[in-house]
Amino acid sequence: MTFIIQGINGSEVLPLGKLFKPEGIAKIEASAVVHPIDEKEKHGPARQYSQQAVVDEAYRTVNDLRQPETTLSAEQIMSSPVVTVTPEMTINDVVRLFQKSRFRHLPVVSEAESLVGMISDRDILHYAAGLGDNFQPLAAHRLNGHIEPVMKTPVLTASQDTDVRHIARLFVSQRVGAMPIVNAGRVVGIITRNDILEAVMSNFIFELWA
Repeated sequence: MTFIIQGINGSEVLPLGKLFKPEGIAKIEASAVVHPIDEKEKHGPARQYSQQAVVDEAYRTVNDLRQPETTLSAEQIMSSPVVTVTPEMTINDVVRLFQKSRFRHLPVVSEAESLVGMISDRDILHYAAGLGDNFQPLAAHRLNGHIEPVMKTPVLTASQDTDVRHIARLFVSQRVGAMPIVNAGRVVGIITRNDILEAVMSNFIFELWA
């Protein structure tokens, strides 16, 4: 299971710790005293637990919980083969491709078929309207130029064996609309928000998406 940042200048493998913030431990409410502790119980061997021992026992209890036996990998829900474009294609060409298809995101690949970027219909609309990433007004552009200045690079990608739950979390936390699935730098599939929703509906198991 691997996430990779891939672009024109190469790629970098990202561990999960860099993508997801560690979840904090929920605050535990104090429990009510069942009965007063007398002096013998207080000093008896059964009561001589340190705070660390209690914490260790809590972690062991969590680790002993049953883990979901069913998982979904990216390869199981990705769309493949993938329609791709090249940096040398004109924006008009890509617009026509968007119009003919139901795609909203297209991977951009080099002559060697390595992934170098992504382009979306929204990227083109912002470019044509003269809007920056934060909707800052810029000069409007014509659509007869190459897509290389418009595409997003580098791109967050995943391997075929990546747990779909991690991809779903990134769609929410990183506001990702689509994720290319790569093998040795080449696009072998793509996962969109619709693919995630269809996977949820087809695999309506709470433990799977916990």
